[in-house]
Amino acid sequence: MPGDYVRRTAGSRRLYRRASRVFAGGVNHNARYYEPYPIFVSRARGQHIWDEDGNRYTDYWMGHMALVLGHSPKVVVEALRSQIANGTHYGMGSGLSVELGEEIQKTVPCAEMMRFCNTGAEATMYLVRLARGYTGKRTVIKMAGGWHGYNTELNKGVHAPFDGSESAGILPEEQAFVKTVRFNDLEAAEREVKAAGGDAAAIFLEPVLGAGGCLPADRDYLKGLRELADRSGTLLAFDEIITGYRVALGGAQEWYGVTPDLASFGKIAGGGLPLGLVCGRKEIVSLADPTRKERLVAIGGGTFSENPLTMAAGLATVRYLRKNARTVYHALEKAGERTRKGIDGAFRELGIEAHTTGLGSLFLTHFGPEPKNAEEMSREDKRTQKEYALRLMSGGIFILPGHPGGISTAHTEKDIDDLVELSGMQAQYLRQRKRIT
Repeated sequence: MPGDYVRRTAGSRRLYRRASRVFAGGVNHNARYYEPYPIFVSRARGQHIWDEDGNRYTDYWMGHMALVLGHSPKVVVEALRSQIANGTHYGMGSGLSVELGEEIQKTVPCAEMMRFCNTGAEATMYLVRLARGYTGKRTVIKMAGGWHGYNTELNKGVHAPFDGSESAGILPEEQAFVKTVRFNDLEAAEREVKAAGGDAAAIFLEPVLGAGGCLPADRDYLKGLRELADRSGTLLAFDEIITGYRVALGGAQEWYGVTPDLASFGKIAGGGLPLGLVCGRKEIVSLADPTRKERLVAIGGGTFSENPLTMAAGLATVRYLRKNARTVYHALEKAGERTRKGIDGAFRELGIEAHTTGLGSLFLTHFGPEPKNAEEMSREDKRTQKEYALRLMSGGIFILPGHPGGISTAHTEKDIDDLVELSGMQAQYLRQRKRIT
């Protein structure tokens, strides 16, 4: 482990020891742990975070990629300040939730109707129920490497060897009707739909595979899945919790020009506060309507669903993005391309094979051949990838090891130049160590 990291983060090391006596593994989200120990953040503003030792980092993790306007943007802070005076939790609906829902309808192609919840994991769970309730079918086809939150049925096939549950405590029968296929492989999806024998309720995927390597879907692949779903009477569903309001105003479905029947959103749509939502065709989502006489799809809701603070933050964010869509998304796309090409060029100059994948403002650097799916990604040089991220931290740039980065509107051209320059320095180090030839 890089000695600079340990020397710079003594305060985080002490806090991690304390946290380990309180929380399982010292963390409250498994992704936030990395060796030798994670930093603990004391404050954040714009494109920067500061750790407990006072070290400032240019942040590309951006709250699990949930912050497209940067940390504590003025438009969100002002909305929250105003709302706090009017109440932090109503336990009922409000005008804010209606306004946010209307903004989402205006911007997301498939969002004819929706339901708010508190997390992305809830949204994907509800999506599966809606798909099965509407079609009367059981089988859900997901992608190897696809992470859809902690809900029981979809917590499967995320990590190599991509053929089983990701957790103890889940019964085999609870995942018996979830099938995993290779991402970006249309023939594999076709075979699984055929094998289901008319029992396929949904084909469900992230248009950009997140935990599976920040890998964009091929456009023809998504169009092929749309056609396959239509031919087979199966629903096409997108998990846009990462891509929603990041790769385009209307999410990846707008960017690719492929409209799903259902979609899950979260992260950016909540303006930096906890939010999940499931949306889609009206005749499907209306199965959760409690005024219906027929049996309901049990979405129900949570205590904090449509919490007014989240609604205020989300409304401020989505309105800002809609009003400034042309400039925001052009700038994010340009910044993402500059980042991906710059990092790869810095490594290529020294003969190191590295490929930075992503779409729009998303990126992740891989060491080894360029992956097209999670299986290929799982065979890359993980040790070098993690060491690269730690050395970036020692240089004042925060990227969570092994996870995608996200650029915000707060990042500048200089920030990206600094990332590329520091990547070049790491390339020199790796070359000197002869770890990669």
